[in-house]
Amino acid sequence: MDNLATIEFLTAPELAARLKVRGSWVTEQTKRSRSSDPIPVVRFGKHNRYAWGSKALIAWISRRFS
Repeated sequence: MDNLATIEFLTAPELAARLKVRGSWVTEQTKRSRSSDPIPVVRFGKHNRYAWGSKALIAWISRRFS
């Protein structure tokens, strides 16, 4: 399990700023119907958050380089 002390929960616009893409792109890439490899998301009620520093998000970013 990831060390929660090192994980930062971001909104779609915050993740988009770090990846230097549009917020709408992040939102679309989160949907399973739009991507064969969606961005991993954590749900807090009705809100999506992205776990910056988590193993799942790091693995997703790493797959973009191959």
